[in-house]
Amino acid sequence: MKILNFGSCNIDFVYSLNHIVAAGETAVSLNMNTFPGGKGLNQSIALARAGIKAYHAGCIGNDGELLLNLLKDNGVDISNIMRVNSKNGHAIIQVSCDGENSIFIYPGSNEMVTDKYLQSVLKNFGKGDFILLQNEINMVDSIIKKAYEKEMCIVLNPSPCNEKIMNIDLNMVSYLILNEIEAKMLTGYTLPESSLKYFVEKYPNIKVVLTLGKKGSIYCDKSNKIFQPSFCVTTVDTTAAGDTFTGYFIAMTARGENYRKALKIASAAAAIAVSKNGAAPSIPKLCEVLTAVNLMSENADGKSKLTKDKINEYAKKNLKSASIEGLAKILGYSESYTQSIVKNLFGAPFSKLIQSKRCDAAAKMLEETDLPIGEIINATGYENENFFRKIFKQKYGKNMLEYRKFIRRTKNEH
Repeated sequence: MKILNFGSCNIDFVYSLNHIVAAGETAVSLNMNTFPGGKGLNQSIALARAGIKAYHAGCIGNDGELLLNLLKDNGVDISNIMRVNSKNGHAIIQVSCDGENSIFIYPGSNEMVTDKYLQSVLKNFGKGDFILLQNEINMVDSIIKKAYEKEMCIVLNPSPCNEKIMNIDLNMVSYLILNEIEAKMLTGYTLPESSLKYFVEKYPNIKVVLTLGKKGSIYCDKSNKIFQPSFCVTTVDTTAAGDTFTGYFIAMTARGENYRKALKIASAAAAIAVSKNGAAPSIPKLCEVLTAVNLMSENADGKSKLTKDKINEYAKKNLKSASIEGLAKILGYSESYTQSIVKNLFGAPFSKLIQSKRCDAAAKMLEETDLPIGEIINATGYENENFFRKIFKQKYGKNMLEYRKFIRRTKNEH
């Protein structure tokens, strides 16, 4: 079994600023550095530093010698790389003082893959071999089709997520590794749970790994769902975090590790990467990751945020019929434990939480519709109108009719 990474190799020009520059704004950079990068190169180095033999394919420009040398020095096989007479692809990266980044890319040599070159690369790989792809090169859809015909295990990291990704048949993809923004673009859903459900229902054979930044990551297929919290570190530069995670997750999976362990090792590697500057230079070696994974603390807030999102989504979808029994079934816990979770996360018992949600829904209907108040109360799930009018007034300080008049008067004044 071999792992081919058919991807980009960039030169990254990294500018350090107090904050990410906004449209129309001019700012002075605090510092500037040049690093090797590109999602393809980063992920090949992550594979290699995770202890896996990686084969890299892609196009390198006239000014890309340092990229070839870096791949070679890290033990990546570069025999499938093609040299082209062009400027190499490069990225302009802003990094703020709090470690966030903003990136734009000039494709250059990365978009010079030809069908002839593609055929020459894939002849060296076959059934059961992994092929890892991102979206910083051209012909990604063609590569996937030809790799699928050869019965390769296709791993797609759809980044950057744009219209080219929409041309790909995800039924051909074995592993989809993406972040929340990319998931929303592909599914239309904001909540992680909804995105995962979409993928599994529409593409039943796909294995999805959804990264959630500081909230952690989730592995999901039609039979399993595994959550991994992020690790607590001081963030310096997030540039290569996703690439580090992807390389390590695939390396661990290819070595036969179970998905829970693969997630944990990949998360630890990504945490180490964000604590250092640069893209490729920040990717840790396996020995460093294995030492750190048992020393770093996991971020408990991530799981709490996901659980809170689940509860809010359940309440929204089941406003009239919401019950602790129904919520317990969704969360997979006993009713008593579910009650304690709700109390810890929202500071109120489930009954009070639902009362508040129903009042909020009624307030919105009072503001946006002309429905009679009796119909609004019924729509929230209450048969006892007097009781609902009482709890509504307690929350908003006005009865329902007064609230409607007040909101509309305020809107007209503005």
